[in-house]
Amino acid sequence: MSTAIKIKSKPPDESQLILRLQSRDRRALEVIFDSYGSILLNVIKRIVRDEDIAEDVLQEVLLKVWNQSQKYDGSKGSLFTWLVTISKNSAIDKTKTKDFRLSHESKLSPELVSIEREDGNNDLERLYMKQVIDQLPPNQRKLIDLAYFQGYTQREISENLGLPLGTVKTRLRSALMHLRTVI
Repeated sequence: MSTAIKIKSKPPDESQLILRLQSRDRRALEVIFDSYGSILLNVIKRIVRDEDIAEDVLQEVLLKVWNQSQKYDGSKGSLFTWLVTISKNSAIDKTKTKDFRLSHESKLSPELVSIEREDGNNDLERLYMKQVIDQLPPNQRKLIDLAYFQGYTQREISENLGLPLGTVKTRLRSALMHLRTVI
């Protein structure tokens, strides 16, 4: 019985690849994607922690590589290092955008959570929870009450209290983080 060993293709000749890229050979970009795409995607995912956003950032990276190929300087590092640097910087830039922060915060904080149990034997837990929640700043305590005990959504709280939705999400998230450390 013979076992087939899959031999990985030889890495591209970086000097030839960069020359092709600088002469606007579209096939060079395809080779870059085929050879380095999965590595670059992993670099980006480690920073943005979201598959869809990472794929979008990778597309932006490839566009930057295409548009900035003339800026590549082989004396400063290899093509691979240049690609990783562009990927890392693009991912970091993405995390600094307002849209990224808002969408990331909204994914981290749940809309509704039921803290109470349905069995009637939770008086001690209720008393403990009340004491823990009473330790929160008043603005966070009010939001916890509205969201988790009265069942309001974050958007409803925002509208009812006249607070920006981002503020509501941030305060709820901070309150939940505090509660997790105490409970």
